[in-house]
Amino acid sequence: PAHLRGGEILPSPDFSLLRETAPFLIGIRPHRRGGVRLALEERPIETSSGKKYLIHNYGHGGGGITLSWGCASVVTEPVDKLLVTLKQAREAPSIAILGTGVIGLTVATELRRKWPTLPLTVYAKDLDVRSTTSFIAGGQFEPSGVFHEYRSAEKKRLLASYLRRSRDRIVEIQKSGQRLLFGVAERKNYTLDHAIRAFDDFTPKDVVPMHRKGALPFEKLNTIGREYSTWLMNPAILLPKLAADVAQSSVQFKQRLFASRQDVMALPENILINCTGYGAKQLFGDERLVAHRGHLVNLRKTLPKQFYFFSGGCA
Repeated sequence: PAHLRGGEILPSPDFSLLRETAPFLIGIRPHRRGGVRLALEERPIETSSGKKYLIHNYGHGGGGITLSWGCASVVTEPVDKLLVTLKQAREAPSIAILGTGVIGLTVATELRRKWPTLPLTVYAKDLDVRSTTSFIAGGQFEPSGVFHEYRSAEKKRLLASYLRRSRDRIVEIQKSGQRLLFGVAERKNYTLDHAIRAFDDFTPKDVVPMHRKGALPFEKLNTIGREYSTWLMNPAILLPKLAADVAQSSVQFKQRLFASRQDVMALPENILINCTGYGAKQLFGDERLVAHRGHLVNLRKTLPKQFYFFSGGCA
């Protein structure tokens, strides 16, 4: 096989370039047995202030940034139906979104795009997006971790639908000329000559094309490997951009600590969208949630082309 990148040599991973402050970042990935919980609860909840409708969107594991746009577009569908229900009941709709991670912010973004004047409020225990697990995620478009829960043919089709919806929104951002503002960039993923199952077996080829095989583009590691074409979404750019955009579109942000489901039901809004990630285990008693550690290594940038994803294994 030919050399990948036409023989261009990329900087090799160099762990002597660890940043002096925060060289290792660790976050909790909300892995959920059975896959993402993305649904409207069948029955409305009766409260002293009226009926509440609860939509769940959590449990994305290591694929939160990847699936965020796709799952947010799915959320608009039950919201659409609830707006009809509330109109028939002559009730004014209002929406509460729980969580300021990438899931909550993309839901707020997509709802505001579809309904410019609908009352929206985002609640979180800390309104600084830098405090979220999403902010210290790698941001590569790949359903890593979460793909394990989509093994059957039916579930693979469901995951594929989420990935295609996400792909469509990312491409839309690219075509709008705003990709740099959102921190979105096309990137190559290099690995040794073995399958990345999240890509090869669980991602449609119209989303991430079939890998190319060739000599790896590193000076000391030039054995035969694989190149996958995907996207990198920089959370340090993406999350502040999303938060700023929704705030400018009359979405309110309110700091609130929720200790129980009852605390959530006490909110004044009648449509509640749960994007709390691992917090849903305590708030809604979901025992399928499992905390997985996510690790990010922070290197000092010394060369223009230093940052490329390199997949490897460690014991």
